Amino acid sequence: MFPIDGGPIVLLCYLDESGDEQALRTPTDPPVLVIAGIVVSGESLRGLVFDFLQLKKKFYPALAKPELQLSELITHEIKGCDLRRDVRSTSRNRRRAAFTLISDVLALLTRYNATVVGEIHVKGDRPLRRWVYAEIVAGIASQFERRLGATHSSGMMILDARTKSKNVPAVHRLTTERFRSGGDPYPSLLESPVFGHSDAHVALQIADIVASALLFPMSCFAYSQCLLDNVHLSERYGELRDRFAPQLRSLEHRYARQDGGHSGGIVVKDHLNNQSTLSLYCERPFDPLRRDGARNRSIVTA
Repeated sequence: MFPIDGGPIVLLCYLDESGDEQALRTPTDPPVLVIAGIVVSGESLRGLVFDFLQLKKKFYPALAKPELQLSELITHEIKGCDLRRDVRSTSRNRRRAAFTLISDVLALLTRYNATVVGEIHVKGDRPLRRWVYAEIVAGIASQFERRLGATHSSGMMILDARTKSKNVPAVHRLTTERFRSGGDPYPSLLESPVFGHSDAHVALQIADIVASALLFPMSCFAYSQCLLDNVHLSERYGELRDRFAPQLRSLEHRYARQDGGHSGGIVVKDHLNNQSTLSLYCERPFDPLRRDGARNRSIVTA
């Protein structure tokens, strides 16, 4: 992938989150933490954003009114959590619209050679580590760096902003590593990860759909079925996985390691039943009688 004008390649990585780092205590607590998003070349970004704005008009005709300002079209977000709600809806029309929109978003990512990246932590009995968010960002940055180095590209990471008290620790580790003695482990990154707001950066809205409307419900269905009465579980999420898992998997950027294995794409760390990443795509169904550390007892959130 080289720009037509022969200039340098710049890849942009947009990340959003779904779920949280908090321990499982009540049936309303999210059973997973997802930090994920998209990688797109700078030359493709404008076309991707423009076509996504047209999708908004297609699914929300009120946004297509001639008198509507472009700023209103940009700031009107299609939230992943709303799409999840529509997937669970008893209304066939709402379900169909949600599935169609998600399908169209994935088609856009394919058309513009975008890829998906991310890391998912499935919560277990113990709380996630205090700095898990920063660790996930660093892991994705390392994966991103491998890709940038292999393609002689430069890159930027744009994270959906939270609060300053949460933003700073998320990137402080990377900033420190980049300027420590002994060499920069991220030489292809133009800057440490920066933060943006989804109502101003349209690509973050697409990252939200990937993280919140796809990976969150898919991982809940694949890994957390033994959590009784958790509100984030739904059989409809199984339909979501069955329909979109192959297409989502094809959008991953994976690379070969020196040991012969493969890394990259979406990584799952299951602290509940020790299932593999392949279970996200239903390529290795969960077997409660497995002897590789998975537990065969039900866990009730209380």
